[in-house]
Amino acid sequence: MASISPTRGNALVVEDDPGLRMCIADVLADMGYAVVEAGHADEALRAVDGGLAPALLVTDHLMPGMSGSVLAREVVARHPQARVILVSGYSDLSADPGMILLAKPFRLQELRDCVEAAAAPR
Repeated sequence: MASISPTRGNALVVEDDPGLRMCIADVLADMGYAVVEAGHADEALRAVDGGLAPALLVTDHLMPGMSGSVLAREVVARHPQARVILVSGYSDLSADPGMILLAKPFRLQELRDCVEAAAAPR
């Protein structure tokens, strides 16, 4: 599939499973985002502290070290405009207000729908 030029801003994908991270990144690139990938929260925060201003953060909840929920709060504290999709295999997890929860396993269309919902005006 051919990618379109990034027009929606930066998307930061944080997932410790490389295959899933690549799949999410491919979908976001096809949707018009410039994608930056990170394998864990510390790597993601280094990118943000290094100047990355994400319009969208898609992060796994359960990762080694810092959880995706804590990472999301850190990113939003630095960039309040960032929209967040929190991915989790735990059905009883609740996301902070303004964050969208995407349950694993998910279909690619569910990811696309969550991205569109996150990008909608608040």
